[in-house]
Amino acid sequence: MFITHRDAHLHARCFGNGPRSLLAIGGWIGPGEVWHDCFAHLPGWRCASYDHRGSGHSRHRQTPIGLAEQVDDLLFMADALLDGPCVLAAESAGAAVALMAALREPARFTGLVLVGAAWRRADAGSLAAMCAMLEADLRAFIAGFVEQCLPETQDPEIRRWASRVLMQAAPADARELLQCRGQHDLDGRLTEMRVPTLVLHGSDDRIVPATDSSALVAQLPNAQLHILEGLGHAPMITAPARIAGLIDRAFAAETRPAVAQGNHASPA
Repeated sequence: MFITHRDAHLHARCFGNGPRSLLAIGGWIGPGEVWHDCFAHLPGWRCASYDHRGSGHSRHRQTPIGLAEQVDDLLFMADALLDGPCVLAAESAGAAVALMAALREPARFTGLVLVGAAWRRADAGSLAAMCAMLEADLRAFIAGFVEQCLPETQDPEIRRWASRVLMQAAPADARELLQCRGQHDLDGRLTEMRVPTLVLHGSDDRIVPATDSSALVAQLPNAQLHILEGLGHAPMITAPARIAGLIDRAFAAETRPAVAQGNHASPA
């Protein structure tokens, strides 16, 4: 279905009728579809996803895409798709959007799940170089990105699917969403986070180093880190049952904090 929010028509899908609610978003130009295999392993949940502006089947008129618009979209879609507070899951660059939404309106969320979180502001020079490569040949850029995202699998069908869903984005939108990585600065604000947070990171992630998630958990008052041995940047694609199991166990009851107080890391 499509839901209109201001200048955007956002493509969304919902699954299940369980008592617990999960809203999931992708990162960079990854649509909500990247979470759907995880949803299949969460039968006790009401799961929803949407393609954020600039990704998947969603369309918008306003340009450039900014972080403020993405946060506004997220809060609007949480109300449109789910009844009451939910667990919010995000991957890669979507983690910054999720963190900003939870800092802004913490009562809306009973938990956060951040996978391969690209939460730090990217270096301006690196962003400029990546944007130049993207503009020169988007297809080649995405092919290289998929290669780096999925080091744990050589399955040609998974790689073909990943390339297809990413190529749904227009080149201008892909560039604007990449540039958003240089707009936020969450350092110094994370100690204010009131929402219990589950942080998952593949040990073989070639896009975002696992040390970034360690640094993130060190700043959050109520967070737990799982380093996923042998997995890359998108474990919800390559190990959906494993990711779903961690989510299910961490947030067994939305009415109470799902993650133990204090920061600690554990293998998964």
